[in-house]
Amino acid sequence: MIFKNFWTHLRLYDRLTFGYLWFTLLLAAFSPKSLPIRDRILLSHLAVSIAIVLLIYWGQWRSQTHRHYIPPKWLQFLRDWHPLLWFTFFLFGEFTYLANLIFPYWIEKHLIQFDLWLFGQPPHLFFAKNLPPWSVEMAAFAYWSYYPIIFGIAVRYYFFPSKNGQNLTGNMTFVDFMNRLCWAFYVCYVLFMIIPARSPRHALNLNGQLSLTGGPFYHMIATLQNYVSVVGAAFPSSHVAVAWVALLTLRDDHPLAFWSLMPMVIVLTMSIFFLQYHYLLDAVFGVILAAAFEWLWRRVYFKKATFAMTHLPPLLMTESSPNSLT
Repeated sequence: MIFKNFWTHLRLYDRLTFGYLWFTLLLAAFSPKSLPIRDRILLSHLAVSIAIVLLIYWGQWRSQTHRHYIPPKWLQFLRDWHPLLWFTFFLFGEFTYLANLIFPYWIEKHLIQFDLWLFGQPPHLFFAKNLPPWSVEMAAFAYWSYYPIIFGIAVRYYFFPSKNGQNLTGNMTFVDFMNRLCWAFYVCYVLFMIIPARSPRHALNLNGQLSLTGGPFYHMIATLQNYVSVVGAAFPSSHVAVAWVALLTLRDDHPLAFWSLMPMVIVLTMSIFFLQYHYLLDAVFGVILAAAFEWLWRRVYFKKATFAMTHLPPLLMTESSPNSLT
């Protein structure tokens, strides 16, 4: 049977991706609420699931069971990096419709009350009065740095591994990094549906009221938000949680890079509520989530046999097998 034992060839991030795809697919399929994109979710999630199966088969498994098959580099690259295609714009863009699918309420009034209690006035007015104009561009640059930080760390682990596919301390590989990244993204995505909240720009209609003046990075981020911003993906901030998860992977392996990037990630954390894409508590709980995740990861991931397969070399056929590798 061609797909016999297929499950054993999945990495942890493959399983997480399949799990999230089918969780949201079933949620959309059986929800009694009206969902304008129900058919699109059903068809696209099924198509993506099939695409991932084919990527794993042609990019990894077939080379282990057929001695003469060598997957092309571009196919192997897609097999390794495929989560980045799904959890960014494809899955994130669905939250405008999924955020209230489980619970029919919004919690942002409590987040707004906390901001008012802390700052004494709407935060955008407080920042306009107390921060210099150049801070807008600095915050926008830090907010944008989220993308090159995550992609850059992934590139380092993928293209510049040390011997045996591990880094200098032997603790982190590209697969480990992608596992952690997917955990962080998908946990945040599920929390968006369990604790639905709209951002200040949507809940308070702030887009025309902020009157912020910035440079090219501010305008680039503002333009990007106009196209990809969704309603109902505020708490906790995945922008903050994922950035800290990515940064913490460097703590033991690359301490110089860790300490060099930390100031930028700290400013990034503050930028999300300074630019009013999130509330202060979104940032706070994003950091708490990343810290809790790091603590659990170090104590569970490397000890549980369930996850140990991500550290093993590819399973090879025995010499007695008719398709054994040479």
